[in-house]
Amino acid sequence: MAEKKPDNNLLQKIKELEEELARTKEKCDFLERVVNEVPANIYISDVDKGVIWCNKTNEETLGYSLEEILEKGGFHYLKEIVHPDDQTVPENSIAHYKHFTGAEYGGIFRARHKLEKEYKWFTGWAKSFRKNEHGDVQDVLCVDVDLSPRMDTEEQLVAALKENLKNKNKLLIKHLRNREVQILSMICMGLSTRAIAEQLFLSYHTVETHRKNIQRKLGTSNVAEMVILAREAGLG
Repeated sequence: MAEKKPDNNLLQKIKELEEELARTKEKCDFLERVVNEVPANIYISDVDKGVIWCNKTNEETLGYSLEEILEKGGFHYLKEIVHPDDQTVPENSIAHYKHFTGAEYGGIFRARHKLEKEYKWFTGWAKSFRKNEHGDVQDVLCVDVDLSPRMDTEEQLVAALKENLKNKNKLLIKHLRNREVQILSMICMGLSTRAIAEQLFLSYHTVETHRKNIQRKLGTSNVAEMVILAREAGLG
């Protein structure tokens, strides 16, 4: 019985697949090295669970391995590393993507390594990464950079903090209804409740109710604080 000769076409295809596999592995190894050596904390947050993945830089900067983060829980991990006064930054980021899916979100906050007492300043950006079957954002891709070695002067840090406050206040304004934004703008212009009621053909009581609702949503204790917040966000 004659020995069957190997199919040259099949051998060629196997060779091509092996070469393609080698190129793919080389590309994956390169991308993995870039992700893990880039001087920034890169991580993915699930809007319901918190952090679910991070790069090596994040592990080294904050002292928690990915396994420890997953065991602890993504949101509990964030509460442990982020300064108590800055807890609203990651919370606002999640809230942003639960309600607004288009724009990126950024902020400045303090965080620390689990074995250190001192906090460092970070600036972070987040972007929609994956959506669920309903089209809602499920995962958010985040990049945080340590500002401490990059800030030459205190003035730079102050400017960065002011920009962070402006972004935070803009997010609060976005939660207002159109009528509330209209009334808030008129308040910033110095109009009284009665004047606003007359211009909008509303009752005095209705405008007062809107004002109280705006104040509650913005977390301000008086009209002066409300106006300052609105103007810092670029309104009025």
